[in-house]
Amino acid sequence: MTPALLEVNNLSIGYRTAGGIAMAVDDVSFRVDRGGSLGLVGESGCGKTTIGMALMGLLAPNATIVSGQARFEGEDLIAVSGERMRQIRWRRISMIFQAAMNALNPVHRVQDQISEAIITHEPDLSGHAVAHRTRSLFDLVKIPESRLQDYPHQFSGGMRQRVIIAMALACNPSLIIADEPTTALDVIVQNQILSAIGTFQKEMNLGMIFISHDLAVVADVCTHIGVMYAGRMVEYGSRQEVLDCPGHPYTRMLVGSLLTLSDQPADLSGIFVTNGENGAAATGGCPLNLICPDATVVCRREQAGWVDLTGTHRVRCPYAGKGR
Repeated sequence: MTPALLEVNNLSIGYRTAGGIAMAVDDVSFRVDRGGSLGLVGESGCGKTTIGMALMGLLAPNATIVSGQARFEGEDLIAVSGERMRQIRWRRISMIFQAAMNALNPVHRVQDQISEAIITHEPDLSGHAVAHRTRSLFDLVKIPESRLQDYPHQFSGGMRQRVIIAMALACNPSLIIADEPTTALDVIVQNQILSAIGTFQKEMNLGMIFISHDLAVVADVCTHIGVMYAGRMVEYGSRQEVLDCPGHPYTRMLVGSLLTLSDQPADLSGIFVTNGENGAAATGGCPLNLICPDATVVCRREQAGWVDLTGTHRVRCPYAGKGR
């Protein structure tokens, strides 16, 4: 197997609170290959964005990485210094943030904001070269060059998101983290943004982590899927494996909740939302045990380890693949 572009092993992250450390990410492992794409999917609060911010070195001050490694092109991002992380961030790893209006400075023209990232990481470039690259990026994301001097509030939501994509591509990174890049956009604009991200990722051979709560969106743009619940990754595999043969009860709930254009009547299953962390803390077992239809006494007292369904498909459930 060729070396991974990014390999995350046993990553655990918590937030310091008055009551102690609240775990947000618990023993998560995955890999992203060069040119590959991993979708992290799960409900709000399950730890997806925390993972992305940790890889970018942008965790909140009260966050702490409890354990684990994140090896990117041979370097452990968890162990590097702040100065080294600043060199890596945006140059080798970049991020498409969820809220474009919050990610852009409202008092600076968009051209200046894109140019700043280029100048910071490539200070030897001439002003002409920086301007040319900025214009090329606008052309790449299909925004007229005449809009370079505009301010963020003069753009629509979809165009602001395209500006953020242009910024993420400005320094030719190897890995892009897209954190719910289509949130609050209408369906037509969402499709345009997803299509643009998929095209850039393939043409530039980028590794990508796509964070979303929407399994259908992840299925459109990712080759692999990691399903998160209550801070843990509960299923990991190729897109086909996870969608066609979901092994974890939570993944089956997610897949069962999807609407399809079919002549057959829909038989949608519901997902009863609960606080998975509290459920696990109260029983010491699997965080899904309070709502899982297959839960047993074992599930209520023990955390499940990984079960390999195939060489590339694994699930945190002792009953996966046993026909229960």
